[in-house]
Amino acid sequence: MSLTTHAPVVFLQYLVALAIVEGIQSYDHGYQRIPVRLKWPNDIFASDPADSSGKTFVKIGGILVNSHYSSSEYLCVVGVGLNATNASPTTSLNALNPPTPFTLEKLLARILTCFSTLHERFVRTGFDETFEKLYYKHWLHTEQIVTLEAEGGIRARLKGITTDWGLLKAEELGWEDRPTGRILTLQSDSNSFDFFKGLIKRKV
Repeated sequence: MSLTTHAPVVFLQYLVALAIVEGIQSYDHGYQRIPVRLKWPNDIFASDPADSSGKTFVKIGGILVNSHYSSSEYLCVVGVGLNATNASPTTSLNALNPPTPFTLEKLLARILTCFSTLHERFVRTGFDETFEKLYYKHWLHTEQIVTLEAEGGIRARLKGITTDWGLLKAEELGWEDRPTGRILTLQSDSNSFDFFKGLIKRKV
């Protein structure tokens, strides 16, 4: 993988996540409103079809990246699990009322095509403003308030990810949830995020 210091390998999980969501929403005409979102750092969520308010989300997929550095290059294995058609044990893409049911072959082709395009650009530009806008378009956490267990249980508001190393940015909140001005950055490989509890804690 030809990545450099301006395009760190840590962003690979974000590129894959973007490719999945973009691939789903560009599957064909009428699919752009399929309600899939990105949960930091490497999960795919969807609006729960059982909740007409659109405020409840369920996990439909996840990403795991294993990398090895050898002879001046990264060797990466990316695993993706995505419930496209199964009625259980989780919500599937086909339960999200697409114009016509997804087929695995076409969906995989769309995701891989999107990834190729995103990766080619990322190698040239890094995680630039264009990538930021695209990522936050699908991001699930805009201005979400969470508890940071490893920081003594402080409350913080999520502000995005850093463009250099893909760290999660959180702004500490004080009295009455007013910003203190302190910005914390969290690594994706050493923290886990319980979205439903609004809790970020160290991995054991």
